[in-house]
Amino acid sequence: MKRSWSIFGWVFMAGLMLTSCIKNNVTPLGEEGKTFIKILGGGTPAQIKKNPVDFVNAPQRILVADIRKDPNSSDALNTSTVVIIKDDTAAVRAANPAYLQFPTAWYTLEAETPKVGGQGGTWTFEFKPGDFAKQIYISIPNATLFNPSALYGLGFTITTVTNGVISHSKSVIVEIGAKNQWDGIYAVTGPMTDLANPDLIQWNNPASGDPFADSHGGAWEAHLVTTGATECVVYDNTVYGLPAHPILNAGANSGYGTLGIVINFDPATNAVSRVHNWYGDPTRGPSNGLGNPAAGTGPPNYAASSTRRIELDPGGVNAVQGNKDILIKYLMFQPSVIAGVRTTFDEKWEYIGPR
Repeated sequence: MKRSWSIFGWVFMAGLMLTSCIKNNVTPLGEEGKTFIKILGGGTPAQIKKNPVDFVNAPQRILVADIRKDPNSSDALNTSTVVIIKDDTAAVRAANPAYLQFPTAWYTLEAETPKVGGQGGTWTFEFKPGDFAKQIYISIPNATLFNPSALYGLGFTITTVTNGVISHSKSVIVEIGAKNQWDGIYAVTGPMTDLANPDLIQWNNPASGDPFADSHGGAWEAHLVTTGATECVVYDNTVYGLPAHPILNAGANSGYGTLGIVINFDPATNAVSRVHNWYGDPTRGPSNGLGNPAAGTGPPNYAASSTRRIELDPGGVNAVQGNKDILIKYLMFQPSVIAGVRTTFDEKWEYIGPR
C-alpha cells in the first residue's frame, strides 16, 4: 500500500511540473495574433543609441531609425500597413537636457518619404504587401562644424499604425557627437613626484569603492574629449568631472587647482606632439571651481593664474601604442612655489573604450 501511494505522489508531482512548464511557455493573453511595428533598438521610454562620427570634413551617412513590421502571418505580411514616425524633440529633451539641438543645415535626412512639418514633424511610411522594413538615414557632409565637446540628439517615435500594433520598442534617441581617433575612456596609472610637497602623490586607490578604480587596479578614469581634429581635453571622471588631474594628499582625494591637460597628437606618427594647461588658455572656458582659463597667459607657455604650466618631457615615450594605450611623460612648473620643475608625471593611459 505504501508503495502505491508513493507512485501516485510521483505521478501527481509530474503532472504539476508539466502544467507549470506549459504555463511558462504560453504567450500572454492580449499579445497573440498581433502584427507589431517597432524601431530596432527602441524602447518605452526612448532608448539612447550612440552614434559618434569622425571629426572630419568628409561625407558620413548614419542609419538613425530602422522601422520593422513583425507580421503574425503571411496574410499580415501581405497586408498594407501605414506607420507615422514623429521627429520627437520632446523625447530628446527628456532623455538628456544637455543635448544640443542639431542644426538642420549640418545634415540632410534620407528616407523614401519626406518629413512633413519641419522640426517636430512626421514621416508617413506605407508598408506595402511584402514590405517589412523602412529606414531613415542622415547624411553629414562636414562634421568639423560640430562643437566637439557637445552632444546632439535626434528622436524618433512611432505614433500611429494601421493594421498593426505599436510595439513597446517604439522610440529611440540618436546621440551624435564628433570624435577624433584618440577620443575615449582611459585608466591612468604611473608615478608622479611633487618636489615641493611629497605628501602629494598619484591618485591610485584600489580600495576606494569607486567601481572604475576597483576594476582597473586603482586607476583614475580619464575621458579624452575631442576639441579638434588632433586635439583632446583630458577630463577627470573620478574626483572632479572637470578638466583636472586628481591626486591623493596624505591619502585623501585632492587635485591640482588650475591644472588641466590639453593634448595634441601627430596623426602621421601617432606621437604626442604637445601638451599645455587648459587653465592657462584664455580660449577655453567657462571658469569652474578649479580656476578660470580667462586669467591664463595664453601661448607660448599657457600658464594659469597660479603660474602652473605643463610641457612634455622629451625623455618619455610620448606616443600612442598599437593597442591605443598612451605612454606619456610630462612636467609641471610653478615658479611662484619652486624654481624649475615642481612635479614629474610618468603615466600610462590604458585605453578602455569609447566614451
